[in-house]
Amino acid sequence: FDFKFLFGIHQQAEKSRLQGGVLLGQILKNITAATNSSRPQRLKLIAYSAHDSTLVALQMALNVYNGNQPPYASCHIFELYQEDSGNFSVEMHFWNESGKEPFPLALPDCPQRCPLQDFLLKTQSIITEDWEHDCQVQSINQDSVMIIILAIGSAILLLLVILLLTVLFRLRSQPTGYHYVSDGGEEQS
Repeated sequence: FDFKFLFGIHQQAEKSRLQGGVLLGQILKNITAATNSSRPQRLKLIAYSAHDSTLVALQMALNVYNGNQPPYASCHIFELYQEDSGNFSVEMHFWNESGKEPFPLALPDCPQRCPLQDFLLKTQSIITEDWEHDCQVQSINQDSVMIIILAIGSAILLLLVILLLTVLFRLRSQPTGYHYVSDGGEEQS
């Protein structure tokens, strides 16, 4: 099966934002935090482990997906560099074969070593600010109310079935009705 059908036919930008944008937002949050020299302990490496579909979602969001299913143990690499000028830049690579060097990736309209501010600006529309709202996820309170309503409805339905079965059982267990039999063979009305 082809991931393009899952991510890229209908409303690709919206799906990319909702499926890959959440992970990209977390990655860029960590990259931005690593540029802060006043932090007591600067991060040197962050590794995420994910399924192939998550990797494709990330690459679809970045518009760098090559259309092929990522092989087992593939990885998408983000590297942060501090230039001599003090500015930061980001490089991306895709490593899908252990015997070869990773393939360089670049955002559309950005060099392979993209200045961090440009990278953040170009990916800003991909990152969702309120995923639950955008995906129309109902709150826990609404879910609880729905569960209570279903439980009450199920209990009422169960009681009605028990009542119906009880009535049917009693009708079957009653002796047949009394009949008037006349003496002498005449029937009386």
